[in-house]
Amino acid sequence: MVKRQAVQQNEADTRERIIAAAVQVFAKSGFTAGTVREITEIAEVNIAAVNYHFGSKDGLARHVLELGIESIIQVRTESLRTCVARHKPASPTPAAISEALVTPLVQLGSGRYRDVMLLLMQASAGAPAFITTIVEEKFAPLHEEFVDVLQRVLPELSRTEIALRYDCARGAILQTLVTLAPALVLVSGTIGPSALDHEVTTRRLVSFVAGGLCAPPA
Repeated sequence: MVKRQAVQQNEADTRERIIAAAVQVFAKSGFTAGTVREITEIAEVNIAAVNYHFGSKDGLARHVLELGIESIIQVRTESLRTCVARHKPASPTPAAISEALVTPLVQLGSGRYRDVMLLLMQASAGAPAFITTIVEEKFAPLHEEFVDVLQRVLPELSRTEIALRYDCARGAILQTLVTLAPALVLVSGTIGPSALDHEVTTRRLVSFVAGGLCAPPA
């Protein structure tokens, strides 16, 4: 029994090392360019271990992405629903919704999920089709929920216009948090996201997003 438990623990440790290494490699190099060899070298395992636990590189990529996405969706969904509940029976303001969108992304982008955020950006830029499909399917309910709330708050805008503004807002947030827009580096000399004051960043992004959401119809 003790020996079996030791084997199971060893397999679990190996699996976790592979996952952690895969997140690092895929975030840096992308799903296509990132190699199993790089992953196994970082994880200090052999290639057979990847096939044993995940079946293939694609199987590993799928598992890593789904695992990270689930955590991010949970945090973002809770943020929106808490915002809506806090303002009942009235509807939340665009600024409050913007805060519910920005705050969890700032927290996630500066913590242990930063590499997962990079993975999501990789998934929209030349990733294998099955990766893009996973992202679209997993995030669809969350996006629909945000657009539903915004449509109640901004009835003068069409659903298509709201969805476009929501997408633009997410893009601006991710660009700022994950890759740091070159203009920001040029103007402020900031080296990386760790140098940003998260509270100030949140306030600025909330103001920017709320302004975009409330802009007059084109």
